[in-house]
Amino acid sequence: MKFIRVCLFSVLFFCGITLSGAADLPTPPSPSSEAIAVNPTNPDTLTKQKEYHIGTLDLLDIRVLYSDEVSRVVRVDSRGNISLPLLGVVKAAGLTTYELEQLIAGKLSVDLIQNPQVSVFIKEFTSQRMTVQGLVNRAGVYDFQGQATLLQAISMAGGLSDKANETAVKVIRKLPGKNEETLTYDINVIRENKMDDPGLENGDVVMVEEKKPISVQGSVRLAGIYYLRGNASLMQVLAQAGGASDAADTSEVSIASKMPNGKTVTVIYDIDDIQKNKIKDPEVVPGDLVIVGASFIRGLITGFSSTVRGFVSPIR
Repeated sequence: MKFIRVCLFSVLFFCGITLSGAADLPTPPSPSSEAIAVNPTNPDTLTKQKEYHIGTLDLLDIRVLYSDEVSRVVRVDSRGNISLPLLGVVKAAGLTTYELEQLIAGKLSVDLIQNPQVSVFIKEFTSQRMTVQGLVNRAGVYDFQGQATLLQAISMAGGLSDKANETAVKVIRKLPGKNEETLTYDINVIRENKMDDPGLENGDVVMVEEKKPISVQGSVRLAGIYYLRGNASLMQVLAQAGGASDAADTSEVSIASKMPNGKTVTVIYDIDDIQKNKIKDPEVVPGDLVIVGASFIRGLITGFSSTVRGFVSPIR
């Protein structure tokens, strides 16, 4: 009897260890957590500007987990549709791959497959077309495959011309119906990686307009209008205009800027103070007017010197 009790106690003791060990084992993943692992795409993490929208004649590889019957490679027809077993005709053109995955999964989950896991890959991109107009070196219509970006479109067109307004490049996009939208981008911001290079869609029109020039007038050697890349300082603008003339009053250099309310604000600077670092070299933006004043005394001296040189004959 004592032997039987010892055996029973030993069995219960080891069973207890086994049960407690089982309680420490990780629980198997639930179907929902497995679904997340199989299809981890999160729409909130996608960069909308860089998503590719499926086009007509694109070749799609559609895979449904544990369902070879539905999985297949299909081409989008000229109407933007694809045909799948059990589902029939599905509209694919204009959707991203994630949106098409969700659409197919939603249709399959209705009395067909429980918790379907769908993946869509684009095997072939069809040629798409965009137009680049305005102040680029080679304006025209360009074909591209897959996803093209704004910087790529400008590169295809030979880059921006010197007169291009790089701070307000427009992308004109047709919407369903007769509507269209215009998106405006600052190329400098994109180049500095402060925002993503926006993706283009089939039929987009990239419009590059002329920027406002900087006008330099008064006592400079080369008065006129100048197109400078980005903003420039006053000294840089004067250097482009050949510098101040001999008759210039360098203490009377003004910058006239037009404000958003339509009023013009004029600020006068002394070039000597800028060169001696007493004041900061001011910024000049497209649309500004720079006027270098004339010195009365220097004008008289310059005029007198020219007159004397005109009357003196060279010694032979």
